[in-house]
Amino acid sequence: MTGFDPLAMLDGAGFETEATLDLRGMAREAALAKLRALVETRVEPGPRRWSVRIEPARPGGGETLFQPVGRYLLEAKRARRVFSVAPLADPPGGGFAVDLGFG
Repeated sequence: MTGFDPLAMLDGAGFETEATLDLRGMAREAALAKLRALVETRVEPGPRRWSVRIEPARPGGGETLFQPVGRYLLEAKRARRVFSVAPLADPPGGGFAVDLGFG
């Protein structure tokens, strides 16, 4: 099985997504429900590599979705529901690159 190189992706090169899941502006539970639906009900053929976009942290902006979304994606990776996950480089804290893999 092939995957993307997270080190190349982190410096802004080498990762092209096929689709974007935009969670910006969503409440935590709604965002996690939408992400769960993507991971647990994916269909093949369909987009495999996704950008999961969230609001980056801003001074005085309060809690972001970075930790809860990142935690969910790492748990999904450990459970082999996703192939790989890494933070997006642009903007920092603005989301994750997710390879759902298939099979």
